[in-house]
Amino acid sequence: DSEITFYDQDKRQNLKEVIPIEYGQKEGYYYYFYENGVVAVEGEYQQGQKVGMWTEYYNFEKQRLPKKQIKYPEDPFDETLPYISKEWNPQGQVVYEKSKK
Repeated sequence: DSEITFYDQDKRQNLKEVIPIEYGQKEGYYYYFYENGVVAVEGEYQQGQKVGMWTEYYNFEKQRLPKKQIKYPEDPFDETLPYISKEWNPQGQVVYEKSKK
């Protein structure tokens, strides 16, 4: 199942958010949309926790350019803090990338 919300609750045509739900908790791929329908954020939940790479996007209708990637632990029970892995400017150029050490 998924919990789905809309910007226009009455007409239910302008999708806002898709929250994956399994056994009463967030589980699966999550999506948040700008009002114009462009994906704003996507990522994955496991056992109610954000895991893996979450990506935020710029609000461009003609192309999907990433804005920021945030890295969460791969294991939902890992208490490692999330961090910004990479950021882009609106022209698609990388402005920040966490060094791999």
